[in-house]
Amino acid sequence: MFADGKLQLVTSEGGSVLLDIEHDRILRLNFVGTEMWKLLSAGAAESEIVQRISRQYQVNEARVAEDVRALLKRINELRVSPTNSTSADCVSPTGQDSGQPSYPWYGQGGNQKPTASSLAVLAAFIGLAVFDLILWLFSLKFLCSCVKSWPVRARKPDPNISGKLCSAVEQASVWYPKQALCLQRSAVTTCILRSHGIAARMMIGIRPTPFLAHAWVEVDGSVVNDWRPVAKFYRATVSC
Repeated sequence: MFADGKLQLVTSEGGSVLLDIEHDRILRLNFVGTEMWKLLSAGAAESEIVQRISRQYQVNEARVAEDVRALLKRINELRVSPTNSTSADCVSPTGQDSGQPSYPWYGQGGNQKPTASSLAVLAAFIGLAVFDLILWLFSLKFLCSCVKSWPVRARKPDPNISGKLCSAVEQASVWYPKQALCLQRSAVTTCILRSHGIAARMMIGIRPTPFLAHAWVEVDGSVVNDWRPVAKFYRATVSC
């Protein structure tokens, strides 16, 4: 899970993606670059890395040394540090839940989406505009800080309210003049749920191959505004 100030390296069979939330960047590494990054993270010296990579892939040491120097040069240019990163593996979706919607209204006695109030839709619409402005003026890190600091209101939540609020955000997204991306939708959903006493969390995940990024909302470890396999298909790297 993401820790403030740390880079998150998510690996799969085809390579890795490095999430640098501090600078709003997503950096990609091939599988050899991933091995080099992991060795640098472990504190290995440049000469040790060259020897190990050369033995592992049966490649001439001079060629490996050139690649390591190129990687170190790029690291310095980007001002990132392998020693300030955490690593996680990305897994493929498994199980029988694949494709099964997990919106809260599917667990409330039928498949009919609950009707959201006009006030809830208006609040969601305003929230989309506010978080859109935050991303334009500031950064992803600032947006995550805003969501993370949003308090959970001290009130007993209505067991049926979560579906209505998720539905409100969906309706607001339809009327919003710009395309409401998953990040803005999930940020608004998280804050609205917290305002109604529900301890929601916004999750941001990435998948190296094929490269994809996505945001969703969880309550007590369950996805509430997306499909259940989303937490398996994407490796959650940021929790707000």
